[in-house]
Amino acid sequence: MSPRETANHLRYGRAGLRVLFLAAFVLPIGISNPVEVCAQAPRWQIDLSGSRIQYDTTTALNAPSISTLAEWQRPSMFARLSGSGTGFQGAGWSAQGRGDVAGWFSPLGALNPLRLEFAGTGGGSRHSSGFSSFIVRGDARIHARGRSVGGWTGASLASARNSLDTASVTGVIPSAGLWVQRGPIRATLSYVRTKILGDTYPEANLAISLSRGPIDLTVYGGLRQSPFAGVGLDERWGGATGAVWINPQAALIVAAGRYSSDVMQGLPGGRFASVGIRLTRRRARPIPLLARAPIVYTPEATRAGSIGFEVDGARRVEIAGDWNAWQRVPLSQDASGRWIVPVGLGPGVYRFNLWVDDERWIVPEGVSEIDDGYGGRVGLLIISNPG
Repeated sequence: MSPRETANHLRYGRAGLRVLFLAAFVLPIGISNPVEVCAQAPRWQIDLSGSRIQYDTTTALNAPSISTLAEWQRPSMFARLSGSGTGFQGAGWSAQGRGDVAGWFSPLGALNPLRLEFAGTGGGSRHSSGFSSFIVRGDARIHARGRSVGGWTGASLASARNSLDTASVTGVIPSAGLWVQRGPIRATLSYVRTKILGDTYPEANLAISLSRGPIDLTVYGGLRQSPFAGVGLDERWGGATGAVWINPQAALIVAAGRYSSDVMQGLPGGRFASVGIRLTRRRARPIPLLARAPIVYTPEATRAGSIGFEVDGARRVEIAGDWNAWQRVPLSQDASGRWIVPVGLGPGVYRFNLWVDDERWIVPEGVSEIDDGYGGRVGLLIISNPG
C-alpha cells in the first residue's frame, strides 16, 4: 500500500469521526440483513425512537430520530425508499436517504431451484455542518433455493465519496452465503470480500431471526480482517433487535449492540442502545412463513363455503386462480373475519393468489406455495377427490 493510499484511509477515518450522524442508519432499529423478500412486507412504515450512541473515540450522545420507509412489490421485482432524520446532543442534525430496487427470474422454469437476482442501491447522508457522503452499488447473484435451505454466490460493484475528498472510492465485492429455516427460526451466514484501492477486507456475518406470536427477534454478529497489520483496524460487532407487536399496526422496538465501520465511506463504528415505536399499515415478518404440509379440503367444505383465509388488517381481498383465467373475484368475510373462497370448485389442485387492498399480491399464511415460473410465488388450493 502506498503512503498516499495509507493517508487517504486514515483521512477517511478522521473525517468519519468529525461527523456524528452515521448511526442514524441504525437508530430506526435494526441492522438490515439480506433475507428473501416476503410478500407480506408493509407498504409504509414509520419509526420514532430515542438512542444512546458512543463512537469509538467520542463520549456517549443522546439522539432522537424519525425514520420512514415505503415498499412496493410485484411478482418479480421489489423496490424500497427509506429516509431518516436525527438530532444529536450538542452536535447538530443529520438526514439520510436510500433507494433499493431488485428483480429476479428463474431462467430454467418454475421447477428449477436456481434464480438470477439483480439489485441496485443508492444513498446519501448530510450533516448540518455541511459534510455529506454518497454511495451507489450494483449487485448480481445466483440463488439456489429449497424449501428450508438455500444459498447464493455473486458480486457487487460499489462507488462512494464524501465532501472532504474529490476522489471517489470504488470497491469490488464478491460474496457467498447460506440460509437455513426451521419453522419460525431462520439463520443466514454470509462471507464478503471488499477490495478497495488494492486492499482486501474479508468479512463474515451471521444473523439468526425468530418470528413467533407477537415477537420478532434478530441476533447478529460479524467480524472483519484488516489488511493493515498492527494498526488496530480488525473489527468485531454484534447485537440484537426486537419488536413486540401490540397489534398488526404498532410495535414496541428495542435494539442494542455494536455496529461496524463503513470501509467504503470511511465512517466509524460504535455502540448504541435504542427504544422506540413502529407504526405501519401491516406487520412485516423478518422471515418468510412456511407451510408445514399441504392442506387438503373436501368437496363438502367447498360446497358449504367453509374454505377461508385469514388476512390481518385487510379491508378488501380478491382471489385469482387458474380456474378462472386469473380474473380477480372479490371475497366476503364470515363472522370470524376469514375471507371465504367462492363455492363451486371441483376436486383438483389449483394455483391462486390473493390481491389485498388494491396494492399487493400475497399467499395466505399456512398455505403451501410454489414458484410461479416468473420469480414469484403462488399458493396451492387442493380439493380431494372422494373416489
